[in-house]
Amino acid sequence: MNQRPAFTIWLDPVCPYSWTTAQWLLATVGNPNELQWKLMSLALLNEGRELPERARKRMQDSRAAGRLFASLERELDSERMWQALRTFSDQYHRDGGTIDGQSVREMLLELDLPAHHISSIDDPTFDVAVRDAHSLSQEAAGESAGSPLIGIGETVFHGPVLTAIPTPTAARDLLTALETLATVKTFASVQRFPHPVAAHL
Repeated sequence: MNQRPAFTIWLDPVCPYSWTTAQWLLATVGNPNELQWKLMSLALLNEGRELPERARKRMQDSRAAGRLFASLERELDSERMWQALRTFSDQYHRDGGTIDGQSVREMLLELDLPAHHISSIDDPTFDVAVRDAHSLSQEAAGESAGSPLIGIGETVFHGPVLTAIPTPTAARDLLTALETLATVKTFASVQRFPHPVAAHL
């Protein structure tokens, strides 16, 4: 019987902050078998909302990426899904965010995966699987929540949102802090503001 992963991260592959968080968590946990990543969808989260043009383009990419990973998940185990996420993210976030037949072809070639996955980005039959995966992420959070979500045992956090991968020591300390917060049943929320407040006290 397979042991349940100790950690879960739900993310949308087109979210750059989510990829930074995923890299931090994977490097800190150290064992892909102890950390499972699951799909969620910013396109579905923002469905029906008025968005600026740039955000609408990102939501189109979110829909295409969701279909692609729903297709890949039918054939790949957890370790290979991590490899696929890394290859996709390195390409997408490096190249300014492009998802088309050519970029997916290059990704699949690098991963030595069959070319039939290319058509998935335009195939609406995968939308049901994406919607089901996204619904599970929102059920885990208990409310509408964005990417990334991290599950530690029965506790789910939104974030942490990281602008860069911390140093190894800080990375471990951050995970330890989250593990501690997960044990405090009365803990609800914390948010760090971007500007120092000491000067205003």
